[in-house]
Amino acid sequence: MTLNTAMTRGWTAAAAAAILATVAALAFLGTASAQSVSDLTVGSATVEPGGTVTISVTATVDELGSYRVDVGYDSTLVTATECTSADGVCSIDVVASDTVRINGSNLAGITGDDVQLGTITFLSNGPEGVAALTVDTSTLVLSDTVGDTLTVTPTDGAITIATATPAPSDEPTATPAAPAAPAAVPQTGGAPGASSANSMAWLLAAAGLTVVAGGAWVLARAGREN
Repeated sequence: MTLNTAMTRGWTAAAAAAILATVAALAFLGTASAQSVSDLTVGSATVEPGGTVTISVTATVDELGSYRVDVGYDSTLVTATECTSADGVCSIDVVASDTVRINGSNLAGITGDDVQLGTITFLSNGPEGVAALTVDTSTLVLSDTVGDTLTVTPTDGAITIATATPAPSDEPTATPAAPAAPAAVPQTGGAPGASSANSMAWLLAAAGLTVVAGGAWVLARAGREN
């Protein structure tokens, strides 16, 4: 074997080893990137019948470059009225009925815990109940800044529709006032028994007048007879 042949084989082996090392490093980086997203969460909330509520879609990410999240909802209980995307656009009932799509991209990469990717505002249009908010995993895509897909397990949310219970009052209960004593009615006609005494006096006076009149009549008749 010549020296040139040995050197060529040596360089070939070294190049092959370098290529294998590069592939292994890329695979490791890809695995590390795939594990950089720990969660994707659709929020939950409670709203009264006829009220509105805004739900956040958040994720814990490391150099997130782009995302596509489809959130389905129960249109018999709630209606999506508005949506936002932190780094792109969103749509309501365009890609599918009863579905909100949130798209976004950031060339610099998004890193952080509970990073808000978008929001959805719902109107409660049904009776009391629970409206599920589910992530469509078949269309879910999160990628890093070089385009590699990130692995993520989503957490669904829900909107609970319920009538609020009035809070008890801290004010003390008023004690009913005692009834007022009846007012005294003044008596008329003088002191007690005065009316009876007056009546008796009138009767005696009338009897006296009768006797006097009778006596006068008797005397007058006797005079006429004489």
